[in-house]
Amino acid sequence: MQIINLNEAILNGRTSSGLIYVNSDPQVRPGRKDYILGDLMYKGKVVQFRSWDDDVLEILRAHGKGIYRADTLGQEYKSFSYINIRSIDLYVDNAVSEEDFQDCIPQEELESKWTEALEQLQARGLSDACRKLIDDVVNDPELEGRFFTEGAAIKHHDNLIGGLWNHSSKMLRILIALLDNNKELLPSVDLMTFSVVAHDIGKVFEYDALSMSEHWYANHRVRGIEFLVKYRERIIDSYSEQFYRQVQAVIAGHHGEYGDRPTTVAAVIVHYIDSLESQATELLREQEAAMESKFFSTGFGYLESICPDDLD
Repeated sequence: MQIINLNEAILNGRTSSGLIYVNSDPQVRPGRKDYILGDLMYKGKVVQFRSWDDDVLEILRAHGKGIYRADTLGQEYKSFSYINIRSIDLYVDNAVSEEDFQDCIPQEELESKWTEALEQLQARGLSDACRKLIDDVVNDPELEGRFFTEGAAIKHHDNLIGGLWNHSSKMLRILIALLDNNKELLPSVDLMTFSVVAHDIGKVFEYDALSMSEHWYANHRVRGIEFLVKYRERIIDSYSEQFYRQVQAVIAGHHGEYGDRPTTVAAVIVHYIDSLESQATELLREQEAAMESKFFSTGFGYLESICPDDLD
């Protein structure tokens, strides 16, 4: 049985039959008739599903996230598109796995861009000690190699295998541009570089193979600070307690107004780098998925796409 293509299945009025992947535990919502909603994922595309069918609700409540055989109908309500699951059953074969629903970035590409970014930062003063610290942290056995395989998000930017690594690498390249344009940052290249690398490392614990982990409610900022404790003495001996506390402040405050208030200049700068990278990536993904040149973007409303062919 084929996997349902979500880009097609979500079109209003489109009926589809095949395999779907529910990548997070769905929720039951009360109404005139109770309904269930959650997310479906395929190759980086995440769409919401809903169902008012009692059998669908019962099966999904009993089994949660996983692969299912389903019949679906694309629907729209007040410009919001979603997939209505009309019937569902467990998928019990093993010909298709969760990995078949997940997109990925080639390992060679990620490795090349990561190495290139760190080499450029070394050319701008990144110390050998900091480069070694970075290598040891991202390869720490506790992470089980998942810094290189976990996604940077579940629904949004870089929600694919290798997305966390890719997101961090892109942020390092933005940092390079900031260092070149703001020479007063160069004496802090070790702090800024290590902070960028460490800012999202807690997502290895918040997420689990592009789904929420069991203890997701202890968010990646909390878990990142907790993880870094094992390097406390090494960082203080190599730099100072101020350096260590500055990195903690970045991890805690890099969400800016959407999380704990930043309390250092470094935290604000990493927040801006993070926001620029993630929001630009998400915006371009929305543009690519749009069926027309004008598309709806959360927070800004309708936007006209960048159309290179029309600008020639």
